[in-house]
Amino acid sequence: MKLFLSSYRAGRHDKELLDFLGPIKKVAIITNAKDYKSQAERKIRVKENFDYWRSIGLMPTEIDLRPYFKKAGAEKLVHGHEFVWLAGGNAFLLRRALSYTGLDRFLIEKVRAGQIIYGGESAGAIMAGPTLHGSEDDSSNEDNPHFVPSPYEKRVLWDSLNFTDFVPVPHYKSAEIGDSIDGYVEYLRKRKIAYKTMTDDQAIVINVNKEEFLG
Repeated sequence: MKLFLSSYRAGRHDKELLDFLGPIKKVAIITNAKDYKSQAERKIRVKENFDYWRSIGLMPTEIDLRPYFKKAGAEKLVHGHEFVWLAGGNAFLLRRALSYTGLDRFLIEKVRAGQIIYGGESAGAIMAGPTLHGSEDDSSNEDNPHFVPSPYEKRVLWDSLNFTDFVPVPHYKSAEIGDSIDGYVEYLRKRKIAYKTMTDDQAIVINVNKEEFLG
């Protein structure tokens, strides 16, 4: 199993990410965590994300799961990709999208078998852990589990993909949202849920049985 988890893009570790990927040059980017934004703003944010991947020499393909909600066939969207990246945004919408399409089960199987490298920033990193509990913030649509734009449904899914036995906590000590992250950490600490924090510069890399923290 291979994972690259970060707060924002690859943090300060573009080179380490490229070394980790080796000859892989394509990345399938699941963008549904950004479905809390207006269509115009979503388009801008996706473009910014793609500009980053192109700037480090990778070829990005967008995976928007909404057309496949409650339908078969979402797996074909990532066919031919050995590297899948889950972009940041609303983790609860992302979790629903994965569940509605069955891509959660597909990724669990393929990532655990070592056939796909899993990468994620922010919400995508949290998704690699065991739970979404503690990451919610009703004051912001970005982190609100109850914000459900069409075609999403109200039921909240709190489990994650469970690749790690700890919660990857992004944006630690961030100038913009550090206070809310402190609350997130306190929630996990009080409940004795294992976690590891990352600043926006850092990343966690898991390569089979080896785990490395990139500071």
